[in-house]
Amino acid sequence: MYKLSINKDLFENILLKKTLVLEKENTNYWKKELLEPVILDDKLTYKIKQFEKIILNNGLGNDKPQIVIECLKVDYSIEKGCFEFYLGKILEQKNININENQKDKIIEQLLKEKEELENILIEIKNSKIFQ
Repeated sequence: MYKLSINKDLFENILLKKTLVLEKENTNYWKKELLEPVILDDKLTYKIKQFEKIILNNGLGNDKPQIVIECLKVDYSIEKGCFEFYLGKILEQKNININENQKDKIIEQLLKEKEELENILIEIKNSKIFQ
């Protein structure tokens, strides 16, 4: 499992599912951390390390907010010149304080997603695929 420390705004956006891709600049540090040398057909190439889970922290100390989140894929964007961590579902949370407004937004978003899924199921049921 890989551990990253991120700023408060980014942490909250990931927690609220507003940010689904975490980007890290193409620096020597990130190249060293994320690239693995591989010999392929007698040529040295590099592949990007993959992680199943990532721990994201905000702040220092024992009571810092922290989430363990699924990492679907780590990739490199040539256009943006950065490494991209594609984030999945949140697996664990520690020391998270969500105010009432944020809870309401999350509930509202979940209800919309539920409605969309129900509509898709109705469309599938009504289609002639299964008849």
